[in-house]
Amino acid sequence: MYRIQIYLPISYNDGTKIEANKFSLTKEELIKKFGGITAMPLDPNLALDGWWQDKGTVYKDKIVILQVDCKELNKRFLKKYKSLLKKRFKQEEIYISSSEVEII
Repeated sequence: MYRIQIYLPISYNDGTKIEANKFSLTKEELIKKFGGITAMPLDPNLALDGWWQDKGTVYKDKIVILQVDCKELNKRFLKKYKSLLKKRFKQEEIYISSSEVEII
């Protein structure tokens, strides 16, 4: 099995909160594609802190992580979906990771 994690910011770069319907649409798409999803945290008001560095400057984001488990890792789909998410959430980058997991 593979675990895919999609890190989404809760605010645009100017600090404006991203509309809730964008998260709902993304969750619905992932449930349809993978059959289930876990959101961490469930409430965007309790978002996680994320830090990243670019050209010597450290940035801080409030993020939620959407996680799915699947039997096959379809990188072609994920790359295409990442492009869609970058447009939807108006981001220069969306971080998506995958790892092998053993479901017990």
